[in-house]
Amino acid sequence: PVVIDGAGPETGAIRAMVDSKNVTWDATDGGMTDALVLGKGGYVEPIDYSIVDKSLVGDGLAAEFGICNYTYSNVLAYDSKKLSTAPASWADFFDLEKFPGKRTMCKWIQGQLEAVLLADGVKAEDIYPLDVDRAFKKLEPLLPNLIFWESGAQSQQLFRDGEVVMGNIWHTRANLLRKENPQFTWTWNNNLMFASAWSVPKGNPAGKKVFDFINSSMEPEGQITLLRIMGNGPSNPKALALMTEDDKAVYSLAPENAKTGLKISAAYYADNEAALQNKFLDFISR
Repeated sequence: PVVIDGAGPETGAIRAMVDSKNVTWDATDGGMTDALVLGKGGYVEPIDYSIVDKSLVGDGLAAEFGICNYTYSNVLAYDSKKLSTAPASWADFFDLEKFPGKRTMCKWIQGQLEAVLLADGVKAEDIYPLDVDRAFKKLEPLLPNLIFWESGAQSQQLFRDGEVVMGNIWHTRANLLRKENPQFTWTWNNNLMFASAWSVPKGNPAGKKVFDFINSSMEPEGQITLLRIMGNGPSNPKALALMTEDDKAVYSLAPENAKTGLKISAAYYADNEAALQNKFLDFISR
């Protein structure tokens, strides 16, 4: 049996467990950036690829200290009843004349400035390293019309309450909104693609046995079940052949959805996130 602790695998909690030699988690489900940062700090074990079959995940989704367990995207979600035409790009997010109303973005920086720079005409291949000054210059005029969300649940509630007409939110939350009410939907154009990852805190109770669990979680059938319940996308490419058209419609790595997507660089954020996050919070609190 697998016991789940829903407290959330914050990096601070993992560090505290390891430092105190009181590790209660065997595997943690966090971002690939977290896995890289914790790995550099010596807080997580290298993934044992003699047990975990890295060929079960797509290209670039298996790293030394983390392996992708599901994918998701930030997308441009919108309320179709409040807008006369559908926004189709991040440039539309900034067009208050054509698309009047409040917008929402996340206080967590990953996936935020990328959208701003795409709206400002930066090509996807030139996004990294982020031109923060350029992004802030583009974003500043929009600040009076922005509400910043701190949790996925809050991003949904802003739409339900009619406080915003569009937003940069997780596609999983946009999918839940659309299931509630089809007036809420999203565009996959220029979606911002993330990899979540399993990592293993150093000194985990089950030792090497945890890698058997991680390997089993890569089976495509189980990953499709997660997709249908939550919208979290399979990391195993073989899952695509087992999907219905409805499944593919909410899968960020389906070819039709991924063709204009931008992969968020976990490596870039592993080196830069701490400083950038503080700078971003200072900027949006003006």
